[in-house]
Amino acid sequence: MIIRKEHAVLLKKLLKEQNENKPYTELSEKDTPVMLELERAELVRQQTPVRWVLTYTGTEVAKILEELYRQGPVPYSENENDTSSNTIILKSVGLDEPEKWDDDFRWIGSEIIAMLDAANRAGHVGPETEDALISRGLALRIYDRDKKREQVILSEAGQGILEIYQNARPRLIIDSELAEFIRKSPMGPAQSSMLPLGSHEEHLLEAMRLIAYSIPNSDIVAFTALGQAVKHALETGGFGEGTVFSEEIMWNVAHLTDGEDLSEEALAELQSLAYADSEGNILPAGEWALEAFRIWHDGPRKEVWTIAIEAEEAEVLQTIQMLSEKYEQVKNENELPTFENIRREMIDRKVKEYKKLLDKYGRKIKEIPEKFRKIAEAFSEAKDLAKWYDDNFFLREALYSLESFDMIQSAKDERTGREIFVLTETGKKILEDQKENKRDISSTAVKAITMTRKMFSAPATNWFEQAKEANLIGTAEPTKSGYLYAELSETIRRRPHVTKFELEVFHTIPARGITEEEIYAAMEKRNESRERVRWALEKLEARHLIEILPDGNIVETEAGEKFDKALAGAPEGLGNPITPVIYRVLEALKKVGTLYVKEKKVRVLPKNIKEALKLSGLSNEAFEDALKVARVAGFVGKNSVTTAGLLILEGAEKANPPAEEGLAGFVK
Repeated sequence: MIIRKEHAVLLKKLLKEQNENKPYTELSEKDTPVMLELERAELVRQQTPVRWVLTYTGTEVAKILEELYRQGPVPYSENENDTSSNTIILKSVGLDEPEKWDDDFRWIGSEIIAMLDAANRAGHVGPETEDALISRGLALRIYDRDKKREQVILSEAGQGILEIYQNARPRLIIDSELAEFIRKSPMGPAQSSMLPLGSHEEHLLEAMRLIAYSIPNSDIVAFTALGQAVKHALETGGFGEGTVFSEEIMWNVAHLTDGEDLSEEALAELQSLAYADSEGNILPAGEWALEAFRIWHDGPRKEVWTIAIEAEEAEVLQTIQMLSEKYEQVKNENELPTFENIRREMIDRKVKEYKKLLDKYGRKIKEIPEKFRKIAEAFSEAKDLAKWYDDNFFLREALYSLESFDMIQSAKDERTGREIFVLTETGKKILEDQKENKRDISSTAVKAITMTRKMFSAPATNWFEQAKEANLIGTAEPTKSGYLYAELSETIRRRPHVTKFELEVFHTIPARGITEEEIYAAMEKRNESRERVRWALEKLEARHLIEILPDGNIVETEAGEKFDKALAGAPEGLGNPITPVIYRVLEALKKVGTLYVKEKKVRVLPKNIKEALKLSGLSNEAFEDALKVARVAGFVGKNSVTTAGLLILEGAEKANPPAEEGLAGFVK
């Protein structure tokens, strides 16, 4: 949906004619493309050859606009002296009549819908979007007497537009000219300047929800989930005259895939446009048309999936690989990828790294980048290098984090019975990517790509910049690395992990109603560095416990709410209250136990513990250690998985995409 000056003028005109029962619509030549854009957004329809009318959706939008025109553009306040009300409206505005709008003013666009959606999810408008929404009459500033604080919330108009957008069903009709425009357009995320802004073609794509713009200033554009599928289809098919992609064509592809008979005319059309071959088999363009049909029919995904890894963790992956390869050659236990051997190699790596750093800077230690400076200062004074490593690098946490993202797995060495760490296929792919360019990959950078899988969202501008810096986005679309991390974020099997510090940050986040900056302010009062808090948020989001919205708000996910309840009783001093290993123990215990629904617990007979150990795939020592911590954290009783433990298992399921969600689009 896009509503600029020209669209608002026509909506106003049609509402007036509708109220007057006028039998025809007078249109100028310049109105025709605008009417087509409104028709694609399901706001108008052509009732007769000479009359256009508002749809139900269009009528509702036109009425909201009319009410805003009545209020006018001057800010006003309400009920300041009304002591019976819990809220005072401090600032609210309406709109000028559309004829007075600037020619390039966008009252509604995909970026405004994204702002409304984020505010609705968080319970208030984020700091990045307050001005944009208030100035459009879609939000108002209030004072809450109960909470004793000011905040900006959606107005009735804002709530109404969001509801209308969510319920509307735009038309999807693409002719040969628009198809060629789509083929030449960047997949994105890319700078908006790469599209001809304000063009009829651009407006059609946005009206049909094939592209979306970023919050807050539309600097970045990207094809949406539906748009990506349509673009892929048109890059391998849809070459012809007239309509080359439409709802009817998608339905016919679906019917053909289901083995249903098509008319000769319908089958010939699919064949001529390269959606099917001469024998009626679906071609690659048809497969993408089928993916577009799934998204168009069922809707795109509502959640955003991402992943995160720090450069230090990539080094741990390299060390595990090196030890594994050495062990295969020499079969020496000192080369097994055990915790002790990994630690030994990492101490050696870090000593060499910081010695080289000090040699480079000499006495100018204050000039060392902040990220390394404190550790370098400690290194210069260290007498026990092993202790220096343990005080500044947290290997066990790194191993847990890697396993939580399915990059490694704790396993039992069958010959020695010891705990070893094994690279997964995901870990091998990450290593290959990091080989030439070892770097941090933040949740935010990956999210700049995966965010486009929704209906109306492009990444926030600073997300885009982070992705560019991490080499995940090139000039016009994701890089090979970008596609890799995006695909992994939607296909890995996450296991839960929360460190002691991450739990402190997590506990400051309510289910909804807090901003990113408020989290930083709360943690800075505890003298925590902004960078450390940032990475805690990155990891919590990558594990799908929170979502940082593009307007600056933070909300808990469904998985996060379950974890919040489960971790409420965990002792404050516990180093890693939940780990992938503890999760595997809980999972195994549930399989060998009996669920008591009313008591919300799983009872496990003592004799079945050995079976749980076997099912977990862990070494005896790792299993026993995890079981002890699980008992301290309250996830396991003497012989049961508690309600808190079951919440962890339920939350872990919610922290992963449903198996039925389509994943096409990130395979490059």
